[in-house]
Amino acid sequence: MRPLLRLYRGVHRLSHGVQSRLTPLGGWLLGGWVAAGAFGINTRVGMTYQLFVLLTVAFAIALLASRFGGLPVTARRALPRFATVGQPLSYRLRLHNRGARAQRDLTVFDELREFPPVPVPSQRFPTYRQWRRQITQARGANGASQPLPVLPPGAVTEAELTLTPLRRGWLEFAALNVGRPEPLGLLQRRFRQPLNDRLLVLPRRYPVPPLHFHDGRRYQRGGVHLAQSVGEEDEFIGLREYRPGDPPRRIHWRSFAKRGEPIVKEFQDEFFVRYGLLLDSCAAGVDDARFETAVSAAASIAAAERSPEALLDLLFIGDRAYCFTAGRGLGQTEQVLEVLACVQPQRDQPFARLLALLAGHAPALSACVCILLDWDAERQRLLDLLRSHGVETVVLVIGPPSTPPEPGIRVATAETLAVELARLTP
Repeated sequence: MRPLLRLYRGVHRLSHGVQSRLTPLGGWLLGGWVAAGAFGINTRVGMTYQLFVLLTVAFAIALLASRFGGLPVTARRALPRFATVGQPLSYRLRLHNRGARAQRDLTVFDELREFPPVPVPSQRFPTYRQWRRQITQARGANGASQPLPVLPPGAVTEAELTLTPLRRGWLEFAALNVGRPEPLGLLQRRFRQPLNDRLLVLPRRYPVPPLHFHDGRRYQRGGVHLAQSVGEEDEFIGLREYRPGDPPRRIHWRSFAKRGEPIVKEFQDEFFVRYGLLLDSCAAGVDDARFETAVSAAASIAAAERSPEALLDLLFIGDRAYCFTAGRGLGQTEQVLEVLACVQPQRDQPFARLLALLAGHAPALSACVCILLDWDAERQRLLDLLRSHGVETVVLVIGPPSTPPEPGIRVATAETLAVELARLTP
């Protein structure tokens, strides 16, 4: 397997190097050079060998000419805050020509950081096309050389570049490669400028209708500080002495002025709406494609319209149990999507950890949307736990499941996810 992968890497470097050095005219003439060499072997039959010699001399001159000269151009990227999987990303490139001559016919290619080779199962022999697809997926984006406008001497110019992210997570930019053709226009010299940048790619999202749950407010145990930003405050109870940790906004300033020591206002405990979004990250025996579908489903639901007064708790298992809360006064939807952009499948974590996380959190939830990777007895217990606390549930199983789920539970695959999310209702 390793010799095959080394061969693939060598072929890829060679083909990429040739493609990046040839201009469109140079590509056509290289094809003619190969054909002339093949048909001009016998010099007594025809004159094709003369074309072969002429093209050989032309490419030799072009190769020699491309070795001289520098490029007095510096660049800087202006990246947006986020990108989304599968959606073309446009960003700005700020170019400064520090030379005394205008720079024309330049092309640019953004070099992404190379990741370690993607592990391939030993029992399967990958084709070169499959290997290239895996390498491109690991790099994170699809891009190509793009032309630049004319850069006047001493001027600062902006250009717009595009690429399409192929996976969620961090996209690592390593360098900027600028190509300039030599005088014959057959080859171009590549100038590499190290330019490190990072961009977070959010999961793919699909339209989801508003999920209208019954707004059953729940008592939030120990949630007084949390409820100061969201929820509803009932009646003012009275005044009490200041205790360390009380927020300054609760200070009753008139009493403070009279007594000379801080006095705070006290309110009743708070009740407000809290929704749960549970992502099943226990992915033992689940392939990456199914897990990515589950993350897309969770991101779509997190970005869906909901009451501005409600809280949303994202629950999943990573290296430990996570509960990330978004809502008015706390994290926002973008922060939930940032978390989902970096969540990883857990191949060795037992599902019981997710069940334990939900058991301690269920009494505070009004409703919960569960994105499950399979359907079995453990996941049935999870649903029974929510129902025992009176939590309204919506369950979406990313399939195909090992056993058929109970009636009323939707099953979606990567191909049907958009349709199932579009008609998702409590």
